Amino acid sequence: MKRMTLSFGVLAAAGLFLVGAAISPAVAAPKSDKAKVTTLVTYTDNRSRVQVDYDSDGKLELGDIIDYEYAISLTPGGETIGVSYSQGDVIAYKPESGINIRRVEIQKQLPGGDLFLVGLSVLPAGTSPQPGWSANYAVIGGTGKYEGARGSDKYTLLEDGRTFKSVLRLIH
Repeated sequence: MKRMTLSFGVLAAAGLFLVGAAISPAVAAPKSDKAKVTTLVTYTDNRSRVQVDYDSDGKLELGDIIDYEYAISLTPGGETIGVSYSQGDVIAYKPESGINIRRVEIQKQLPGGDLFLVGLSVLPAGTSPQPGWSANYAVIGGTGKYEGARGSDKYTLLEDGRTFKSVLRLIH
């Protein structure tokens, strides 16, 4: 009787394992053919920058905050169609490796609604982005026509040092 109970237990466990293995790929990776991706390229021109330096030494170090306001357009220097606000908090300052890491939150006010993004930026310690620098941020939601938005937004600083090219990819 013990042998039969043990065998039944082993079979039941194996069955559950197989059912779980059959289900998990469907849960882990949704079918890509159902996802629709919309790409929007915009340009953000720096209107203002405010640095909160908690130890007043002028360097960007742990705990310091950088706030930006940007005009959003469809072409570099073009007509303003929206505004973007971002805040970067220095969360890791590593002078020995020459970098600092910032937690970045971005709010984009666009025609028809707002988008909210979050991510990390890695920069040389104590500096601001330089031409050619880029970072990717996750779209975590939105309002209006962007309600339930998800996707990513890649920012690249252009040669003028004040305009970012934004490549927004929204997944529907």
